[in-house]
Amino acid sequence: MRQFSDLAQAWHRQEPEMSWEGRTIAATALRLHAINFALWHHEDAVRRAGADDHEIARRKRSIDDLNARRNATIEDIDVALLDRFPPNPTARLHTETPGTIVDRLSVLALRILHTDDRFGSRHRLLEEQYDDLFGGLDRLLAGIRDGEVRFKLYRQFKAEGQGSYCALVETRHTEQR
Repeated sequence: MRQFSDLAQAWHRQEPEMSWEGRTIAATALRLHAINFALWHHEDAVRRAGADDHEIARRKRSIDDLNARRNATIEDIDVALLDRFPPNPTARLHTETPGTIVDRLSVLALRILHTDDRFGSRHRLLEEQYDDLFGGLDRLLAGIRDGEVRFKLYRQFKAEGQGSYCALVETRHTEQR
């Protein structure tokens, strides 16, 4: 995760490889970072002045797909850790999972890279937050390894394909006409 920033800089010059081979936790974390990199830039493009409706719709669909892959990849990290370190049922429960922390580190690395305040107080604060979060993850993983801390897998049950949310919006839109 310390290489997230370097990778994101390199990906501005060459498209990231979205399919790291192997099922290692490190490869999965890199795949998550590549997804977040793509999300960041799609979201920037959607907010850009002059983006037309077709581009926004196309990118929003890409964002939805990437978010689904992001959630699945976070879960993959957590599943791999639970397989490697079966939880001690009497250990203290930590409700934020390692996968969600890796995700936060990835997004924070992108925020640091894209900040306009490269040498100012904002940049220093973001770097401090990254270091704090990285240290917290390191301590959490040590606690999990030592059987002092456990976490649960929290599944993201998204409403994809259910239609009820779209139906609600469509009904409201029709009623407003």
